[in-house]
Amino acid sequence: MSKDVEETIRAVMAIILNMDATMIDDNTSMDNTPGWDSANHINLVLALEEEFSISFEVSDFELMVSYFDVVQVVGAKL
Repeated sequence: MSKDVEETIRAVMAIILNMDATMIDDNTSMDNTPGWDSANHINLVLALEEEFSISFEVSDFELMVSYFDVVQVVGAKL
């Protein structure tokens, strides 16, 4: 995975989750990020689809519960 893709994912997450991109790391997850609720999860997935011109399946949504997981799923689509 290129650093550019990771930085883009981090930037999109920061906007959607209303947080500082430098605070997002592999441990950032739905469990420990207050702004990452079910509504923002959908917003995040839609924003990533638009940013990277990719489409996710419902099963992908369920896997994308941390920054690390998001990077893995997006990387598999590129």
